[in-house]
Amino acid sequence: MRRLSILALTVTALLAGAPTTPAGAALFAGDPLDGGPEVALGDLDVARDGTGAMVWVRAIDGVAHVVAARFENGTFQPFERVDAGLPEASSQPMLGAADDGRLAIVFVNAGTVYAVVRPARQAFAEPVALGPGARPSVDLSINGTAFASYTSSASDVRLARLDRRTNAWTGLELPADVDPARAAGIGTGRSKVAISADGVGIVTWGEAGHVFARKMFNSGVSNAPQDLTPPDVLGRVSTASDLPDVDAEDDSSYAWVVFRQTFADGGSRILARRQRGTLFDAPVAVDTGDEPVRDPRIDLNGRGQGLATMAGATTGQPMTARIDQHDLFGPGERILAPSVAGPTPVPAIAENNLAIVGAILSSGEPAYVATRSYDADKRPTDGTLSRPELGPVDPAGGFDVAGDRGGNAIVGWVQGAGAERRIVAGVFQRLPGRFVGYTSTRCCRAPLTTLAWQTPFELWGALRYEVLVDGVVVGQSTTTTLALTAPLAAGTHSWQVRAIDIRGQLSRSRTRTLRVDAARPLMSVGYKRAKRVVTLGVRARDDTRKGPFAAGMARVVVSWGDRTPVTSGQFGVRAVHRYRHKGTYTLRIVARDRAGNQAVDERTLRIG
Repeated sequence: MRRLSILALTVTALLAGAPTTPAGAALFAGDPLDGGPEVALGDLDVARDGTGAMVWVRAIDGVAHVVAARFENGTFQPFERVDAGLPEASSQPMLGAADDGRLAIVFVNAGTVYAVVRPARQAFAEPVALGPGARPSVDLSINGTAFASYTSSASDVRLARLDRRTNAWTGLELPADVDPARAAGIGTGRSKVAISADGVGIVTWGEAGHVFARKMFNSGVSNAPQDLTPPDVLGRVSTASDLPDVDAEDDSSYAWVVFRQTFADGGSRILARRQRGTLFDAPVAVDTGDEPVRDPRIDLNGRGQGLATMAGATTGQPMTARIDQHDLFGPGERILAPSVAGPTPVPAIAENNLAIVGAILSSGEPAYVATRSYDADKRPTDGTLSRPELGPVDPAGGFDVAGDRGGNAIVGWVQGAGAERRIVAGVFQRLPGRFVGYTSTRCCRAPLTTLAWQTPFELWGALRYEVLVDGVVVGQSTTTTLALTAPLAAGTHSWQVRAIDIRGQLSRSRTRTLRVDAARPLMSVGYKRAKRVVTLGVRARDDTRKGPFAAGMARVVVSWGDRTPVTSGQFGVRAVHRYRHKGTYTLRIVARDRAGNQAVDERTLRIG
């Protein structure tokens, strides 16, 4: 999944008023992860399996260093220092996340770009120097390969690759630049990278006032860089292009690049171009077109559906446009509210097409974090994520949004000032998925039966369950079974399970019918003994007078007590048994019905 990042921080907040959330999800206001006068958010990413991390800069012994807090089982873990062994100040951390907690992090320390890998379920490795430079970007594929880019001290766009098998970083020999003699990747032309599921990457950057893109294969770059800047758009003459952002589908043949295009008449539009193979489709404008725009972002899921976001340069109002199932952008629309504060809004879309956009807003009041969530074809829902008691949100402190494949998302920002300045994270969490219990309407279960049910879909932490019979809680479980401890009366009962996630949200299974047969089978025993020979005639039946609550016979079993094989039958047994040796034996006759109820006849025999 694409790793979104923004240099400025913001949190998601809903419009003023009581927050609302769509059915099946809830917003949980931000909790501080760290604090201090100098903290600044770098980046946030979540893998498809719900693991991920957030990176930021904090002072350690008076020096700025990079730390990361891993996100596992639905919560952030204590932060860890990433730039271990580097005494100088660090800055500009960026990261990518893949399943099982694999992370790739890049940052700048004393003018050199470093990279760090955390292999799945292992500790962080030591930082590896990539080269002198700044403004790094990184993306990690679902299979564990990563590409990183940065602007070198010579104003070239340099590239590096992380191998998923060796966990080693390798710098690519050639820069991405179309013309190495020109400055590239500087200012608003900073580079961005994305990587597909098969490990093929794409890099986009600004050079000579144009936006370019080219593919990356293993340790090399494509020899066909593409100039994405059109000569004109709808009759308007193009001038400079900048602020490119990129994301790739799982299929490396397809990706989208968005960028800002300015015109000779002084206006600007956000353009999007789709990569097909090594070429790009014609540009499409994705903003509303009624004011200049800034800061485009894009996020795709593995199948290519996605969201582009941007903000009006005059009003500051977030805008968004969505890619449909036909790989076409719908019209741009304004969302949330105009704002005098905050960086661009940031989108995140899941594999099931559930999406969320987060932004920092302010129309004169203290800045806050707002969100808009998209739940399938339902009406979008707005909400507020920041807590006023933590102080105003700092738009310059960093902001990001990222989500997993199920539609859960995390929003990170900076809030407060001075000693009260904090790194804050809020979440948008879906309810546990739908599930059913495993009983049918057919008869019957025993009074002390074991109930079982499906495992609901849930990526963020373990679930606990409450089981209700006839509307009353009869037990709790952390697994998908519960053995009843109090017998149920004979007859028809209803039962249901409530799955509860780590934040107290619950989803209910459908109500199921449970028929209970509480009566033992009727059994008659004809017994005769002559010396060492025992003759038995056993008949058994489930009481048909119980009607629909008679489970029916399962088996009649005779155990002779002398270690010889048992004798059995469904409705009865007729047998003759000879005891070979003297002694005392226990003759045990059990009639069991299909619900597990049983009648027992036990006799002690003394054989002389």
